[in-house]
Amino acid sequence: MVRTLISHLVNGWRGGRASCLAGSALGICAVLLLAPVRGGEAAAEGPQLGDCPAVAFIKRSSYGMEGTNATMLARRTAVGSAICIFDPAQPEVGSRTIFEDPEGFILDMSPSYDGRKLAFAYKRRAGGGDVPFHLYEIHTDGTGLRQLTSGPYHDVSPAYLPDGRIVFVSTRVESFSLCQDFLATALFVVDGDGGNLRRLEYNTLSNTSPFVMDDGTILFTRWEYQDKNIFCTQGLWTINPDGSRLQLFYGNTLTVPNALYGAKPIPETNQVVAVMAAHHHPPLGSITVIDRNKGLENPEAMTVLTPEVPYRPAVGRDWKHENWQPGDVFYPWSYTDPWPLGRDRFLVAYGGPLQGGPQRYRLYLMDGQGRRTLLYEDPDTSCFHPVPLVPRRRPHRLPGEPPRDPAGEGRFFVQDVYRGLEEYGVRRGEVRALRVMSQVPKQYNTEGPRYSDHYPAIGEGTYYVKYDHGTVPVSEEGSAYFSAPAGVEIYFQALDAAGREIRRMGTVTQITVGETQGCIGCHEHRFQAPAPHQALVERLRLPPDPITPPPWGSGAVDFVRQVQPVLDRHCVQCHSGAAPEGDIDLSGDKTRLFNMAYETLVFTPGLVEAYHLHGAPTGNFPPLATGSYVSGLTRLIEEQHAGVEVDAEGRRRIYAWIDANIPYYGTWSMSRPHTVGGRDTWLDRGQQPLPWFAAFLAAYRAAALPEDVAPQTPINPRYFPHQIRGLRHADINLTNPHLSRILLDNLAPSAGGRADDAGAEFASPEDPHYQAMLEAIEQGRDALLARPRMDMPDAIAVPQDRDFGRTF
Repeated sequence: MVRTLISHLVNGWRGGRASCLAGSALGICAVLLLAPVRGGEAAAEGPQLGDCPAVAFIKRSSYGMEGTNATMLARRTAVGSAICIFDPAQPEVGSRTIFEDPEGFILDMSPSYDGRKLAFAYKRRAGGGDVPFHLYEIHTDGTGLRQLTSGPYHDVSPAYLPDGRIVFVSTRVESFSLCQDFLATALFVVDGDGGNLRRLEYNTLSNTSPFVMDDGTILFTRWEYQDKNIFCTQGLWTINPDGSRLQLFYGNTLTVPNALYGAKPIPETNQVVAVMAAHHHPPLGSITVIDRNKGLENPEAMTVLTPEVPYRPAVGRDWKHENWQPGDVFYPWSYTDPWPLGRDRFLVAYGGPLQGGPQRYRLYLMDGQGRRTLLYEDPDTSCFHPVPLVPRRRPHRLPGEPPRDPAGEGRFFVQDVYRGLEEYGVRRGEVRALRVMSQVPKQYNTEGPRYSDHYPAIGEGTYYVKYDHGTVPVSEEGSAYFSAPAGVEIYFQALDAAGREIRRMGTVTQITVGETQGCIGCHEHRFQAPAPHQALVERLRLPPDPITPPPWGSGAVDFVRQVQPVLDRHCVQCHSGAAPEGDIDLSGDKTRLFNMAYETLVFTPGLVEAYHLHGAPTGNFPPLATGSYVSGLTRLIEEQHAGVEVDAEGRRRIYAWIDANIPYYGTWSMSRPHTVGGRDTWLDRGQQPLPWFAAFLAAYRAAALPEDVAPQTPINPRYFPHQIRGLRHADINLTNPHLSRILLDNLAPSAGGRADDAGAEFASPEDPHYQAMLEAIEQGRDALLARPRMDMPDAIAVPQDRDFGRTF
């Protein structure tokens, strides 16, 4: 079907369209040797085109996409794309088109090592809609077109491995982005004929732009959150083609830029070239050269070649510095798609100058000082993804391939956990165990109003469902050797004897079946070499320790199941009812989305240390400064507040919940999908008040309580829709309506309320407005019991659409 598209190599679009993809450079090539420019200004010298090889490139009207650069492949695009070839040694010939589709879209491509084939990601249209992106291959003479992948998934960003396989990015992970209506992706590999497709990497968010390094490892951009700020850099990582040895390459804590995209090694150097780009936009920005020998988190490792795009590499002032901007600023008509030809020569696509530019992308040859010479342009459309059509040295071939079945175990070995901790004041012997945690892939897409920026709502800290596997011991000398589940995204927490977090791993890793992966310590210097130690050698001769599940069982961290029983046993006797001590209600009574105890703990300043992605740290978590170790609730428990002694298991339950970043729900499932946060008990899926809440609002407004009852204008209605001024979510008690704060706070104390006598709106519960509000809340209780939420017994999850080849 697609073969019919390889025709009319120098013809334009059919159906009356302008001829924008074929042969339009004739008459232009005479001016290709323009004076090189930098920042839109003429420069004295620049790279010469004399030895520039023939290049293949993609023509299309624009970048064609929107949204976060790691997930935009699922967005609708402009139509019309072609693969063209241009040889600067024969400028009079112009470009020749080897593949075109006026209705399709080509995202990106990569050449084979002999320069004779191109693997590319192409989305065609059929039946009035988009077919997902799939991988195709074509010879550079326009013959041999074949489709390599198929199915209801998007497959993009192919790169040839030295053994003939292809690594690529795919939505075959069957999960979703956390806070936007996007599909998640990860790395996969497939044989050159499209067979033996296997998953390579187990990130729960997205990966982009893989490229094979000279040593055979795969360099790629990895977008992940582990309780870190949403605007930390999507950094560069490497992984072996068999899925082993996932490692940070550069830039996990940078705040500017927010993403490093399209990184490739520069021949004859130990450096890479990449695009510095925004987080919430396509991968267009500034070209930078990275020398990681200067440090894996050092902004000075980046040399900016294109300073006219005002990204200035930076890290936060301290580990908690948010620094939302300027790393997420979008600069249209800037740079993209760098390809290094040599130590000082790069192919790039550029749409500038940034102000008053031609509003289309052209191809340039750039040198190491950022000076550029125009290589090719088309007056009617843009050009992207230039790749050289010359033989390249084949990288080192690493043995092995990803396991067909990822289920199983691997092994981790930590030589000395105190390397990276002692300099911060952690004493030897203080770390007693490591907790093994997973982040569970998001099961359903964001298809309803977000609460606190995520859907479905998980809590007020983490966006993830967190899974607690249990703990493994740390020896007296600081070593640990243990088994861990393979094929999942995991991270670790160093714990003291009481189970409190000493340090939290600020990123995620993985292990493959049968792999042994080691590290020197806990955030040790990555360029250090381990010292030999005979005791450690002997330890590795013994079997690894298994993970010991927590006493309450391994599984998703769930506030109602894990923490509430402890509060019920030790706290609610004083902290519940109409007049909870200190106005601290620790009961399990249901609120709009959560329960009273949860809202009290997370919204009372100083009780729990937690991190919302919009205000979370950008730097590495320091020891002795995070989670349960510094939470006020921990201090109250250890001081036996009010003479209450919480048992050891109860303490560990609470500490584990805090250190998981305070999730409330332990499931992605929803019984109220398409409502606010997928959990709402006040509004329906159209964000209109449910019958009981409409009756309550009418009574609430009729009562004319002291606070202004006009609808509140939220900070961002996408995140906090339909707030009512003066009405907090915990003001309505959907388990015990008569204990609702909105009633008691306005009822005279002589009648059992908590208002001042002079300021009481209701002298007694018999007041008609009071009764109307109470009756409405009782109807809300009945409605909740009739349709239980996922934090209640007998809840019924409503399945949602799980289309992983969809475009939005």
